[in-house]
Amino acid sequence: LYVQNGKVIQNSKVSVPGITGDSITGAYCDAQKSVFGDTTDFQNKGGLAAMGKALNNGVVLVMSVWDDHAANMLWLDSNYPTDAAATQPGIARGTCATTSGKPTDVEQSAADATVTYSNIRFG
Repeated sequence: LYVQNGKVIQNSKVSVPGITGDSITGAYCDAQKSVFGDTTDFQNKGGLAAMGKALNNGVVLVMSVWDDHAANMLWLDSNYPTDAAATQPGIARGTCATTSGKPTDVEQSAADATVTYSNIRFG
């Protein structure tokens, strides 16, 4: 759960068949990868235990503006991979066209883009 301005916000429940729960556990990660047909790259690198160890050792927050020459950012807000049916779980990720996000288009149309990161907190 989350608390913001004194208000408790419950975590959302998963509504995908084959995945249950409302927290990230090893079983949740395994089920998610299985249902969506993804590779188990996270688990192969040690999963939550390895991530916990890294966090205990200290990590650095890095933020940047970037584009994606491999997949045109379609994994973020379109149908991806583009050769799979949008009705398949995990493929429809947003409303952007599968022809969008080409780095050459983005770099030309937003050549002067800037970003300001502020009010970053941790705890």
